[in-house]
Amino acid sequence: KTARAFARARQPSPELFDTLARASAAKINHFNPQDLSNIAWAFVKAGHNSSALFDALASASAAKAVDFDPQAISKTAWAFAKAGHSSPALFDAISRASAAKVSHFNPQDLSNLAWAFAKAGHASP
Repeated sequence: KTARAFARARQPSPELFDTLARASAAKINHFNPQDLSNIAWAFVKAGHNSSALFDALASASAAKAVDFDPQAISKTAWAFAKAGHSSPALFDAISRASAAKVSHFNPQDLSNLAWAFAKAGHASP
């Protein structure tokens, strides 16, 4: 929640985000789907790149994608595409999870998801 608050407030703090990245990556398997999507969103909004964190997020998010709600799915895809962090396995998992829940997506979530797939250059399997 700290990363999200700083990102929303547009308060750059490289040292804080570096510390949060290390701590988050170490405990990533304890994060729920909303935590995973929120941390990805926050780091992108703050403009703080952490390849190690995004690698950990990709792995954990792909494993839990089926449990993500539509907003978390679209937010995660958006964050990875916006960050330019390639993760074909994550986008494949997001694709499968989205297909199973497509009737529950609102127009904004669908739009964000379509944009993310286009930006990432990832074709749905």
